Amino acid sequence: MRLSIIIPAYKVADYIEKCIRSLEQQDLPAADFEIIVTNDGSPDNSSEIVRKLQTEFSNLTLIDQENQGVSMARNNAIAKAKGKYILPIDPDDYVLPNTLNRLLTIAENDNLDVFYLGFEIFDAAGKSIWHTNYELLQDKKLDGVEGYFASRGSGVIDPDRSVGMFFKREILEQFQIDYPKDVPYLEDGLFLAKFFAVAQKVGFDNERFYQRTTRAGSATNSRLFYSEKALQGFIKAIEDIKSFGEKHSFEHQQKLLINHVVAKFTLLPLTSLIGQKSLKNYYAFIERLKTKKIHKILNEGLRFDYGQMARIYNQSALLFYLYYPISCKLKTYKR
Repeated sequence: MRLSIIIPAYKVADYIEKCIRSLEQQDLPAADFEIIVTNDGSPDNSSEIVRKLQTEFSNLTLIDQENQGVSMARNNAIAKAKGKYILPIDPDDYVLPNTLNRLLTIAENDNLDVFYLGFEIFDAAGKSIWHTNYELLQDKKLDGVEGYFASRGSGVIDPDRSVGMFFKREILEQFQIDYPKDVPYLEDGLFLAKFFAVAQKVGFDNERFYQRTTRAGSATNSRLFYSEKALQGFIKAIEDIKSFGEKHSFEHQQKLLINHVVAKFTLLPLTSLIGQKSLKNYYAFIERLKTKKIHKILNEGLRFDYGQMARIYNQSALLFYLYYPISCKLKTYKR
């Protein structure tokens, strides 16, 4: 089988049929791909909608599980997948018709480990507000570290998404890469960091494909980022990516990528606490980091603003507490 599409489902009864139908409206024989939906204990009728669609589509599989979160929903779907490539999709998004065959053929012919596909975001009124621009990258084949950073930078929205991308399944199995449990915010980011650390060939496509509509109540628009649960998840993510780096005999550039991701998962909760204007909670989290033997942030390999942020934090945690809000205001002013 060429492709396995995985979809976690929780409280998405209003959206999931449109999502699945868009994936079935493709120029691929049903035997070439499968769609695996994991009903994550959803209290609505999402699973009933999928069961009804199964009477129409022979390549549609439903997994029912107790609520375990999006990471385990995706992991359980991957465990049943048979395709050469995995394509994660969110159930409240959809894709353009008759696009998969061309994309899958490119990935196969170029033997890509990861394939970035065109991604477009719409507001609640249906107006396009942003889309990827891979024009300068679409003819290039990059290694994992280069590909990780090439997809990011100023103006990029949601760089840590894993949806709308092809991942070679054998790499997931070889390096035992999965979505982390109990990392409620940026679990995709941790998954991507591991995959790109070992990927050898990354490609980009500039044609429109993935269609996302922002909506109130979704995980990316909630206050989850500021919660205690998220703080605990950041610490677990730091331990996880450090352990992954220590487990493998990585070359220098791969080690630098691990450094960058450790710094990112260290600095993000700190900036969250600064935003809450709680010096007490800020220092309490620093003490929690110290119990995990994180006293300083390794500077080598850090990209974008993380290098400057790490230097100031390493110099003085209080100075960083004062510096960060000012730097954010200056960026806003420059725009």
